[in-house]
Amino acid sequence: VRLRSAQVQRISGTTYFVADACSLVRAERAADCLLQPEQDDLVLISEDSMGNVSILTVLERKLGQPAMVSVNGDLLIKGQGDLAFKGSRGLNLLTPKILLKADRSKMKINDLAFTGQLLTACGRQLHSIYQTVDIEAKAIVERISRLYRRIKDEDARLGRLHCRVQAEYSIHAQDASIDAENTMHLKSNKKIELG
Repeated sequence: VRLRSAQVQRISGTTYFVADACSLVRAERAADCLLQPEQDDLVLISEDSMGNVSILTVLERKLGQPAMVSVNGDLLIKGQGDLAFKGSRGLNLLTPKILLKADRSKMKINDLAFTGQLLTACGRQLHSIYQTVDIEAKAIVERISRLYRRIKDEDARLGRLHCRVQAEYSIHAQDASIDAENTMHLKSNKKIELG
């Protein structure tokens, strides 16, 4: 096997045409060459006795050109310790589907923006602490078996309120007042008790 350096002159699909000081040859990327060669890259090639040429690795690339790790099939990265991805400017994930499985997860994000068509969350318990929550929604539908709320101070401004209770409805307050600008109705099919 003969090893030498060459420069990528042209790329056609998965076929590379590389040139050294003597000739222009056709080459295929070796399976171990994870960094995808680009045009004008200086690469290390190997040529066997049958004339098959393979690109083993990328030796040099012009400054400013991005590096792409590419494989023909699935890629699995496995480490016995921690696995970290660090970018000085950002991290972009572009894929039709993401599957994340973890026994425990922790995120610390200063500013998070989500835009999507559908968000579905399913869990046994949700614990959240916020200083301010601002929600703008056209419609909210809640189906709750039992609800407990402890509110120190609530100010609700509603255009219209319709409340339907199937069983008992009771209000207990230290002081209570109902103020209607026009008309207030009290209606019962059986009786009304005051006092």
